[in-house]
Amino acid sequence: MSDANLAVDDCKNCMKYFGSLEMHNSSGALADIDPVSAGFATDRDGFVSYKNSLLFLPPKERGAFRLLLNAWPKIVSKEDFSKNVWAGRMSDESLARCITQLRRALSSLGVVQIDSFYGQGYRLAILSDKVRRLSGAPATVPPHKSDAVKPHAALVEACIHARQLLERRSQDAFSQAEAILKNVIVKAPDYMMAKLLLAQYVAERGFFDANIQRSQIDDALGLLRHVQEAEPYLQGLQSLTGHLLDCKWHFDEARGAHEQALQMSPDDDVAYYRYGYHLIYTNASSEAVDAFRFAAQLNPFSPNIATMLVRACACANMDPAEVLAQARSAYSSHPDSPWTYVNLLYTLAWVDPQPEVAHAARHFVQKNRYAHALTSRAVAYVLARCGDHAGALEVIEKHSSVHGIHLAALVAMGMLDEAMIKVKAAAETGFGVLPFLLNVPENSALKQHPDYPQVHAKVFSRMPGKQI
Repeated sequence: MSDANLAVDDCKNCMKYFGSLEMHNSSGALADIDPVSAGFATDRDGFVSYKNSLLFLPPKERGAFRLLLNAWPKIVSKEDFSKNVWAGRMSDESLARCITQLRRALSSLGVVQIDSFYGQGYRLAILSDKVRRLSGAPATVPPHKSDAVKPHAALVEACIHARQLLERRSQDAFSQAEAILKNVIVKAPDYMMAKLLLAQYVAERGFFDANIQRSQIDDALGLLRHVQEAEPYLQGLQSLTGHLLDCKWHFDEARGAHEQALQMSPDDDVAYYRYGYHLIYTNASSEAVDAFRFAAQLNPFSPNIATMLVRACACANMDPAEVLAQARSAYSSHPDSPWTYVNLLYTLAWVDPQPEVAHAARHFVQKNRYAHALTSRAVAYVLARCGDHAGALEVIEKHSSVHGIHLAALVAMGMLDEAMIKVKAAAETGFGVLPFLLNVPENSALKQHPDYPQVHAKVFSRMPGKQI
């Protein structure tokens, strides 16, 4: 069995194992170690740290965790959360979302869990056996260089806001996040989280609108090497490194980074999300479905994970009716997300192209201009697939890209030679989303083009398990 297959099997086993755990029910007996003795502390700015390392928690999650810490070992009621964290304006869904995100953020520590008590609330549980085991073990993590001087509270808040902007995935949000992060790095050059997020910005732009240069990817990887030297165990470092290497089509190197990320943080939905991308890039779409499903289990509130699960199902050649059902489910779970809506239209056009679907896409563009630039590939495909070739060509011309993001629309219109010209140009750049585009079912007709083998050899020259 090849190393790549072994890695996939390991990933499957890991997902099955963690999928079988019931981590969030009552843990039974209380631990005999209090949060302070376990290593948790809250400073005057309200930030929580663990063993002198600041926990990077958004405001609501931070407030909920402070409440759980202060109440330990008692149960915190929903009313207490509403009064102290939401100022009396809390919904059950908001609290459930917050607790899910908080559990995810704390999972890498391995010393606490949040137990739920039906009809009562939540309680923090200190896993005393793991606290003692970690305390008695020799230190394996080098001291963080950034621990000596903690960034000003305002800079920490700025980074949290920037991360939330990156998750919105609009051009305006991307630009705001970039400006914020560069400003934070100028003011706090030793704050590694800001550098990690700036590298994430480059990776996100590289996939969603390809409006970056290869040199920016190299610079982002350089930033991550700096982070690696300073804080090698910073959560997200390894998976983001793998994500950027995927952007450069260095899939062999990326595989190792993704595997390390999953080993270090087996409950990190983002690590599985990025690994799912990697598996689609490397034509392992069935395994990608498993990765995205597990990521969705870890974080059911992410529309981005839900959307990519749909795309993975399509790439894995699942029955189109099942893929459409998955797309409907994603939109039903995340009705306010433009991504799940456009993804539903895209899937409808793929399965059953109708003029009404094209009309819905045009209406979306009118109502969501801020998002249209990043969804133009989907809108162009919907229009092309549903017979509005003139509208599709207009979108392609307006949002043209050297990375061939509109290949599906061209293929849908039967313009295979024109599409292959775009493929060749994208292949010459040596980075970008082309590997993903070549593996989606809408573009399968390109594989019959006489020039495809040469392009494939160039794009996929550094696959896992191949000799360089």
